[in-house]
Amino acid sequence: MERWRLRSLLALSASAVYLYGFPSATITFGILVLLHVAVGILLTVLLLPVLFRLLQVDAPLARVGWIFLAVGAVLGVALIFVGTLNRLKPWLYAHIALCVIGALFVATAWLASRGFMGTNAGQRVFRFAGLVLATAAIAAGGWWSREVAWRNANRIVNPQMPAASMDGEGDGPQGKFFPSSAQTKHKGYIPAKYFMQSDACQRCHADIYKQWYSSAHHFSSFNNQWYRKSIEYMQDVAGVRASKWCAGCHDPALLFSGLFDKPINELVDRPEAKAGLSCLMCHSIVQVKSTMGQGDFVLEYPKLHELAASDNPMVRTLHDFLVRLNPEPHRRTFLKPVMRTQTAEFCASCDKVHLDVPVNHYLWVRGFIQYDN
Repeated sequence: MERWRLRSLLALSASAVYLYGFPSATITFGILVLLHVAVGILLTVLLLPVLFRLLQVDAPLARVGWIFLAVGAVLGVALIFVGTLNRLKPWLYAHIALCVIGALFVATAWLASRGFMGTNAGQRVFRFAGLVLATAAIAAGGWWSREVAWRNANRIVNPQMPAASMDGEGDGPQGKFFPSSAQTKHKGYIPAKYFMQSDACQRCHADIYKQWYSSAHHFSSFNNQWYRKSIEYMQDVAGVRASKWCAGCHDPALLFSGLFDKPINELVDRPEAKAGLSCLMCHSIVQVKSTMGQGDFVLEYPKLHELAASDNPMVRTLHDFLVRLNPEPHRRTFLKPVMRTQTAEFCASCDKVHLDVPVNHYLWVRGFIQYDN
């Protein structure tokens, strides 16, 4: 029994370091979250029934450690049911702190029982201090990876020199979405359906969904008659390809799926033409490359979104449980730091434009510009 308790504790400690320091929206990470939960329940089941006996026979330091672990385990089990959303973060960190202290004390007692802590008081104090410092270093490394490295990797920094012409923007004239500067991370198309599933967001963000539903963003595509007429005229004068300059910021469902290669009269009655700027358009931007505007961003298609928007209620339930249990991977997928810390720069990607020869067959002209103001 003792061996299983110690093995469970080791597995929980190792998985906790990874889950805290390296959250990611992947199947592997989701499985590890579920394993952490399962092993945590196992340790609780193994620990609580024998806790009173452990407090009588174990070394004093181990007794204190098992008490901390028991309280942390009970709190962890409670968090399985209530989740770890922002308002409950203090409870999550309390769970982490209790378990770290408990694991440190139990590990110290186990090492002492095998003679690794030395034979006199000075050696014990020195080596215990070393264990504390090692634990603090691991904790600091996890925090740095989770917070600092993440923020540093998600910043908007202008290039030292802009492109000499529009041909140097985005993927250039050979790009799928040119003359818009918009790009996709995998250099390919994104299914139109992805941009039409904003209703999946309202399960957790009902108030924000309602705000979006009546916003100008929702009515940015051919469900806006002013825009529709502009595209009709533009395609008559400059052709379909030139009108992609508009679609990068107005028609994600059409542009990024490849549908915008067709003229408007073949698209206007399709549901994709009325999707507008959906929630998943802006929240799938993984990089804004500059404040030049013109759709100068990179989109990522997170395949795991298919779980959130699945028609299978069991799959949706599992997805929502994982998000409630550990929302950080979901947050990292759909809420990059720049959306809060560099909001103006983030919005500049569409709220600032210019026209050049590929669009107007004339020369460079400044279009509307809200960001600089």
